[in-house]
Amino acid sequence: MKKNSFYLVSLGCAKNTVDSNSMAQLLQQDGYEAVNDPSAADIVLVNTCGFIEPAREESYAILNELAQGKTDNQLLIAAGCLTQRYGKEVLEKVSGIDGLL
Repeated sequence: MKKNSFYLVSLGCAKNTVDSNSMAQLLQQDGYEAVNDPSAADIVLVNTCGFIEPAREESYAILNELAQGKTDNQLLIAAGCLTQRYGKEVLEKVSGIDGLL
């Protein structure tokens, strides 16, 4: 695992893409490097979509998949409209999440 690295998944609409780019830029300004493999990242960040049911299902599937592969030294952070609307439910449905944005 590379120290000070992040892996970012952006789901949903164009606004999420813009928000994800902003998150990545802030992390890079703080000295974090983007990586293409979640197992190589210190921080795994998922910018979720909760607008329609298929988007919620995709968000939960990806969060659960990443949570299963997470190591003790990694942080799994969920962001986006799914967490804004259903934060408590996200924490109940996905074990291993370290924080919500």
